[in-house]
Amino acid sequence: MGQRLWLWGRHRDPPTLCSTGKMWVAEGPAPAQWSLRDGAHARHFLATADHLRTAGLLVDVAVGPEGDMAHAVVLASISSFFLRFLESRTRELRQGPPPSVPLPPGATLWGWRAVLAFAYGGTVPHGREKEVEEAARVLGAPRVVAACAPRLESDPQEGGPEPLEEQWETLRAMEQLHASGLGCDLQLWAGDEVIPVQRLALSCSCDFFRALFTSPMREATHDPATPLATGLSPAELRLLLSFAYTGAVAGPWPAVLEAAETSLRYQAWGLLTLCLDVFTRGLTPETGLDVLAFAVAYGLAQVGRVAEDYILATFPSVVATPAFLDLPAPLLIRLLRSDGLNVLHELEALEAASRWLMANGNGQEDLAKEVLSSVRFALMSGRELKKVPSVAAGVADPKVLRELMVASLAPVAQLPCRVRSLQEVLVVCGGDKLTANLAARKPSRHLWFAHRYLSAVGLVKQVEWRALGHFPDGPRFRHAVAVVGNILYVLGGKCYYGVRDTLASVYRYQPMDDSWERLASMTCGRSYFAAVALGDFIYALGGSSGDIYCTDTVECYDVANDTWRRCQALPMALCGHAACALDGTLYVSGGCDEACQCQASLLRYSPAAPATLLAPMNGQRAGHIMEEAGGQLYVAGGLCQRDGQTGYRDQLAFEVYSPKLDIWVLLSPLPHAHVAGGAAVLGGGTAHTGRVQS
Repeated sequence: MGQRLWLWGRHRDPPTLCSTGKMWVAEGPAPAQWSLRDGAHARHFLATADHLRTAGLLVDVAVGPEGDMAHAVVLASISSFFLRFLESRTRELRQGPPPSVPLPPGATLWGWRAVLAFAYGGTVPHGREKEVEEAARVLGAPRVVAACAPRLESDPQEGGPEPLEEQWETLRAMEQLHASGLGCDLQLWAGDEVIPVQRLALSCSCDFFRALFTSPMREATHDPATPLATGLSPAELRLLLSFAYTGAVAGPWPAVLEAAETSLRYQAWGLLTLCLDVFTRGLTPETGLDVLAFAVAYGLAQVGRVAEDYILATFPSVVATPAFLDLPAPLLIRLLRSDGLNVLHELEALEAASRWLMANGNGQEDLAKEVLSSVRFALMSGRELKKVPSVAAGVADPKVLRELMVASLAPVAQLPCRVRSLQEVLVVCGGDKLTANLAARKPSRHLWFAHRYLSAVGLVKQVEWRALGHFPDGPRFRHAVAVVGNILYVLGGKCYYGVRDTLASVYRYQPMDDSWERLASMTCGRSYFAAVALGDFIYALGGSSGDIYCTDTVECYDVANDTWRRCQALPMALCGHAACALDGTLYVSGGCDEACQCQASLLRYSPAAPATLLAPMNGQRAGHIMEEAGGQLYVAGGLCQRDGQTGYRDQLAFEVYSPKLDIWVLLSPLPHAHVAGGAAVLGGGTAHTGRVQS
């Protein structure tokens, strides 16, 4: 899902509550060609090769006076001396103990072993660089000579390519040797083709082949001159070989799916990890269904959950793809029956079911009845119900459709039909109504949640709200809320409009049980303040306190122990400010000071140390919201001072703060004013409500 900034509350068009949204991450179609690469593959490959070498597995050369075992194809990738040996060895293609190769004159045992370490690790051991350089020259290893040069000329810690770069160069040289037919110590049948391979390359990138070539089975001692039968197709074997040398896979989306299937069958875990990263991070409406089917087929529960959550969240876009019509019936029914299905109205679910049945139903009444019974007709309005016969025309017997509608609407002794919702839900808690007659205004004690989003015009969406419950101790407004572990905390505020109506009480609401619990009260009453959850603590910052217009005090609530304690004060008394947490740090923006002046400041607050003043906003604000989304702080709404006049005016500016750069950037202004509101993050984005001042 993209990052969405929601705003709800009072504006110039009462009494409708509305939301505005902004997508920070746009969703688009899947690319025609995918290109995936594991940047650390060369390191993993050669580390495995070195482990096989020390275990004496697949080694084919013994070098020097002490017979150091190694793989000739790795040595030939950095040394012309061993390349000549490999050329003669490849021509023989015979089994037997690794032949002994004496060191040429001028190569000492220390120098040779430094070259050996470079071949597998990409680095030259420290010490005796002159000796190592001489051995490298004799062995025809120019990259080792180049690695020694910076140490001999200057700081031994500086200069030369990084070890991983050298390892990639070694792997590229191995690939060139394979393309030339050098170092290919086995031939494999793949379909009706015989393909020469380097056993080491397959063993270092694929657990299946490593077990096959190193276990005491007959395949491990197979005559390299006789092709060995495998169950792979030519395309599968070439895919595994290509990944072994490049750590990459490229091609259209079907090629990525095939690569994932091949990697699972032959235990090429590096390749599988690469594909699964795309499956979980690069989902699009076009690929989501393929990933879900793949996860179900191979029992990949975590990948399946990610794909299913994505499909549910982007369901209207998924329905529009050709792949939707290929969805198996049980999977379609599971999606339609999910509480998390993201549709603007239930008629969309019926339209999706009807589209699928038109392509797959083939007149099967039982199948049509099962699919259509997953639609929640009870959630439809009267206008939507009138459209049902036309939407479902041709996919089911009208009599069966009517029976399903009647059954879903009939009053029975059971739980009411559950609404569709995302994993996160917008909730509005209390507040007061703004009317033309200010004397008739009245605080609210009710909680409402956003049931569904009815329409969208530009950035504005109308929301259908439903009752969730009410405060246990009467109405309150100008309070603060915080969420810790899916539990709602309501702090302070005012119960009416007098100076002495400020509250210090704190309540905890459990949405799953619909239950309220009275907690320890704050040390003082607060209204028009900010509360922020950080870990298992809730911080109450500043605000108005009784007859004190604004205060600088801060206190912290310990959720586990139900206790409050005083913290470092704010650098100035504030009310009407906003605060939120980002990367374990509290940020406080704007607000009014004791002289009723709106501020443009941004503070980084620490409970145990003085606050740090950061780059100011582009304008003054009080009664605004601030929320974190995508590692940045978004600020919207509120009031500011009138230019050259007394009083306040609406602040429509919308801006974002980058903590890394310590700068603010202006975005598109709000279409409506929002003042003294609340905010919440939904689907990675934020929402705010507020009142307009005339």
